Order: sequence, then C-alpha cells, then structure tokens
Amino acid sequence: MNIVQENKGPLEAVLKVELKEEDYKDQVAKELKNFQRKAQMPGFRPGKVPFGMVKKLYGKSVKAEEVNKILADAVLDYVKKNELNILGHPVPDQEKAKEIDWENQDEFEFFYHIGLSPEIDLDLSEDIEVDYYKIKVSDDIVDNYLKDIRRRFGKMTSPGVAEKDDVLFGEFTEMESEEQPKPDGQTNKANLYIQYIKDEELKNKLIGAKPGASYVMDILKALESDAEAAAMVGVKKEELANYSPLFRFTVESISRVEPAEINEELFEKAAPGKGIKTEEEFRDFIADNISQQYQGDADKHFKNLVREKLIEVTDLDLPDDFLKKWLLDANKQELTPEQIEKDFDNFKDTFRWQLIENHLIKQNKLEVKTEEVNEHLEQYIRTQLKQYGQEDPEQSMINEFIKNITSNEEEIKKVYEHLFEKKLTELFKEKLKLKEIEISFDDFVKLVTEKYQGGQASGTKDTETEK
Repeated sequence: MNIVQENKGPLEAVLKVELKEEDYKDQVAKELKNFQRKAQMPGFRPGKVPFGMVKKLYGKSVKAEEVNKILADAVLDYVKKNELNILGHPVPDQEKAKEIDWENQDEFEFFYHIGLSPEIDLDLSEDIEVDYYKIKVSDDIVDNYLKDIRRRFGKMTSPGVAEKDDVLFGEFTEMESEEQPKPDGQTNKANLYIQYIKDEELKNKLIGAKPGASYVMDILKALESDAEAAAMVGVKKEELANYSPLFRFTVESISRVEPAEINEELFEKAAPGKGIKTEEEFRDFIADNISQQYQGDADKHFKNLVREKLIEVTDLDLPDDFLKKWLLDANKQELTPEQIEKDFDNFKDTFRWQLIENHLIKQNKLEVKTEEVNEHLEQYIRTQLKQYGQEDPEQSMINEFIKNITSNEEEIKKVYEHLFEKKLTELFKEKLKLKEIEISFDDFVKLVTEKYQGGQASGTKDTETEK
C-alpha cells in the first residue's frame, strides 16, 4: 500500500491511496472462509458449500467491504502519523470511486479530499474591545417586585366583599339554561381567581361579590384555556366537550392577601441575614437581584458580540471547496448543494468559531472537572427542589438525582458544554476590554430583537444550556 499527499492549495489536499492485491487478499480469504462455515444451500450440508461457489456468490461484496475497512484505517493512520490538523473528516472522491470494477480489478487507486486547519494567531487582550451591556432596572419594575414580595409574606384575610385581586371559593353547578340546573349535572368546588377571568363583563360583576351570591357563566369564555376550565369544574380536559359550557358559580367565601408592612420584619423574611434596615436598602437589594437575572441575557448577547469580534480579528482563511464537499458528505439526508451554497457564509463562521474556541480552550488550559459537574448539578437540583417546598433535602436524594443525570450521555454532554461556556465567558470578561453600556431592560430586548430578527445572525447567535 502507498499513500501520496498532493496539496491543492495552502489548506486543501488530496490523498491518493494505492492498494495491491497482497494488501487485502488475506482479509478477503478469511472473511470468505467465515461465509463458507455459515453458508446453507440446497444440496449441501451446512458449512460444506464449496469455497469456489461461496467466492462466486460473495467475493465481489466481501472484497469491497474489506478494502473499504483497510482504506478507512490507512487514511486515519496517515493523518495521525503525519500530524495533519484536518477539518471534519477525509471525504472520498465518489466520482472516481464509481469507475472501479470490483469484479475484475485487483489493484486500486482511491482518492480522499482533506481540508487543513489554518494557523490561529490570537491572544485575548485589552487591545480587543467589545460592548458589554449593563441592565438598568427601572423603578416601575422594582415597584412590581416589591408588591409581589409583600403579597408573598402577607396575611390571609376573609373580607365580606370581593376586590379585583381576591380569590373566591365556591361551587360550580352545570346548568341547562340560565335559570335551570341540569339534572344530575356536574358539580365541583374550586377557587376562582378574579384577576385571571378573561371575560371583562364577568370580572366586573365578581368585583363586589359577597358570600352566597351566584353568577352564571360560560366557562369556555370566562377562563383562559380548556385545561383551566376542565380543572375548575372537576373533569378531564378531553371530557370537557361532554358537558354544558354553562355553569353557575355560588360564592362560599372570599380570600384576600393583606400585603405585609414594609419594615425590618419583611426585610429579614425576604432577605435573611442581609442586615437590611431601610426601604431604600431593600429596594437596592431587589434591583440588584433583578439585574443579575437580566444580566444572564446580557451575557449571552456579550458572547455573541465576542464571537463576531474574534472571527473578525482572526480573519481565518478556510478551504471553501473542501468544506462544501464535507458538508454534503456529512449531511446527505439533511442538506442539498443549493442549501449549502445559500448558507455557506454562516457555515464558515461556525467553522471559524469552533477553531477559535478550541484554540482558546487549549491556550488557556480550560477544563471542566468531574467535581465541578457534580457541584453544579447539586446546586441546580437543590434550587429546583426548593421551588417545590423542599428546603433541605437529604444528600442521598441529591446523589440519586446526580447519578440519574450523569448516566444520560446526552444530558451530561449538555452540562459540560454549559460549564465550558461559563468558563469562556469569564475568560472574555477578564481578558478583553469591556465597553460598558448602561441600558434599560426594555431597550435591551428591542436591541437584541432587531439584531437577530429574521435569522440574520443565524450563524452567530448563541444558545446556552440552562442546566
């Protein structure tokens, strides 16, 4: 066997692989012997079919299969021994392969296209400036969060007359008409939240309701969804069509949350251990927390801007012809030559970014350790359980969740990618010059929407796994 590399340019080459009969005949003979041992044909005992007949029936396909195995190993071995930094994988020349006569040829020539990675000369430094948006939280948003916090830590009362934010408890009764209940109709007791009523006329009637009052409503018009309507009257969603949409609701009681006073008791409940003494300090605390939540979106946008900037400053040349061949070979079922041509600029930027990202990971010795994965998963799981009221779950339960996640190859891959993204983002913040721009959340959403709407940045927009 002989492999010759012919360079077609600085970043493209063709590997010519020459095979003689002695390179593959032993493997072919061995495989045909295996076929002979297993072969069953009329007139012959199992395993006693003549070798010549087996060769005649299977020789061509076995030769092709064994030669292709030898080729795959030989090409990859050549790439490894010669330390070729290739893009994708070697792509066989299918047109020349069609000319092979497997029946009569004993010596073969095969051709593989390869693309070579460009050299990357990139050091992150303050010479590279990138916009970094700092989300400013408006007083209106803080007001709304403060209102929610006061309700969350407020006291439940039972007033005699309903207001717009109250919850009514009562009985739903299926009706035949506005005045007549349906004989043996459906009844169910449930809470009815006035603020979530979709029918404005009904909502206005319920404001001012008193225990004992009754209201006839079309539940499909009154509530937000069929699922909500079904739950309210105590049936399954798929069964809802079997019942009349007309129901009478009789108020039995009214519940109201009396907002907590704005004082140190509230501050300690909502922000334990923070030592907050004044409303101003508490509002600052709320604004900081909201800003951190919003800043996650700003960081994603920041990574996209970094990506665009680094692709621009490195200006990597790529082997276009090879990449088009590779994309088609690797995505035969998904992509056509026309689609590749149309989106090729985006494909190229994706390749460039992968090369730059791998360069930075290697250059800065970034790695994600197993203990970091486990710590991340534990924090994630504890946060999730806390939302369901489990403040301090047993460590054994946490460990079982971690075990289940890490046993799923796809899930654990997402976790590693997420942690690498975080490390890269911190690296960018540390090394690059950040041009900080203060912006309101609404203006930030508008800016990002305009930038990415219509998929104009589909090749650069980033996504992040939340787990």
